[in-house]
Amino acid sequence: MSRQSDSLLASTERQKHPTHKHGNLIAVMTLAATVLLGLTAMSAYAAEPGAAMPKPQAHVYIYTVRWVSREGGPAKAYKKFGETYGFEPSTIVVTEGEEVTLTFRNLEGGPDDLHTFTLPAYDIDRSIPPLQTVNVIFKADKAGVFPFHCDNHKPWMSGELIVLPAPAT
Repeated sequence: MSRQSDSLLASTERQKHPTHKHGNLIAVMTLAATVLLGLTAMSAYAAEPGAAMPKPQAHVYIYTVRWVSREGGPAKAYKKFGETYGFEPSTIVVTEGEEVTLTFRNLEGGPDDLHTFTLPAYDIDRSIPPLQTVNVIFKADKAGVFPFHCDNHKPWMSGELIVLPAPAT
């Protein structure tokens, strides 16, 4: 290439990006304005001194499930074989002081598919009928690890509620 074409190419490149330095400045100013607006909006919604804070809440969706293992062979020979029920998830983690809503969905519709949610530490024992949704609401007022189960299908259909200690204030 000739010097003239190199010079022309460099001139063209500068013309393509005449605001390169200004573009960075605009991006920084836009970011600063966005942060400032966010801080202003947050302070507008800050709680007044002495105002009640919203109650901490936890909402967990739990499904009843059936795991089936069958031996090989004709289906007529094994109508029901190796079925195991469970809660999914089987471990629930919440924080002490939270109002907890557990929404159970029983996905099975057969006559053997009536389940319960039994949590002795909180004196909870609820039926979960086939193909129904049931809400269980309680306050997690004590920290610890608490087992739960289905009375009809224990020990397999079981789990644990873990209540973490409330953070220090």
